[in-house]
Amino acid sequence: MKNFKDKFPPFPTRYVIVAPDEARNKVIKEANKPQFHDLNIRFFSYSAVEELYALCQKRKLQGVTEEFLDCYMEPILDIEGLNVY
Repeated sequence: MKNFKDKFPPFPTRYVIVAPDEARNKVIKEANKPQFHDLNIRFFSYSAVEELYALCQKRKLQGVTEEFLDCYMEPILDIEGLNVY
């Protein structure tokens, strides 16, 4: 993700890591390395993906917004010990 961001002109995008729930601590540790701080990475656990998918199937959701998706994702950046995650 970092390589992609550095090589292309700036454009609005989101950096999301989708991974198993048990990988959460590793994702947080890696994403909080200084070289990744400007990516503002979010963690989207497999269980949250499954929950969201089930909800969409059950309720026939359409027009899902970024704000709605954010309810299922976790910001993981820890700037100067602020523990955003």
